[in-house]
Amino acid sequence: MEDLKRSRVTIIAVSAIVLFFLTNYLARFLFGLTGVLVSVVIAALIAAYISWSVARILKRVPTGDERARVLWSYGGFLGALFLAWAAYVGLSSGLDTGSVIFLLSHYLPYPALAHLMLSDRVVGRFVGEPG
Repeated sequence: MEDLKRSRVTIIAVSAIVLFFLTNYLARFLFGLTGVLVSVVIAALIAAYISWSVARILKRVPTGDERARVLWSYGGFLGALFLAWAAYVGLSSGLDTGSVIFLLSHYLPYPALAHLMLSDRVVGRFVGEPG
């Protein structure tokens, strides 16, 4: 039973990555929205989805291992994606300090907000626990 819940938590992380691609495609290419604020809004929506989904699947606050699995899967994949993008930018036009700050300002909201939304207090609200 525990393996089933572990795989479901991994599926949540994978679905959050798919949501990352879909929402960014919709916002940036179809609607023409740009900027760090768009990244923060998308990151907040995906983080809320992750928190709600984990609470719904587990029906309790996640353990440290479950929380780490989601965060490392989600944040690690997006980190590798942004690192690949930084390598592409660095090889094509050069990577200066401003470019690194720009990439970090678009990447960091995703794992940071997911971490905040997976806190015991927030997930507990979705589960219905007091606190």
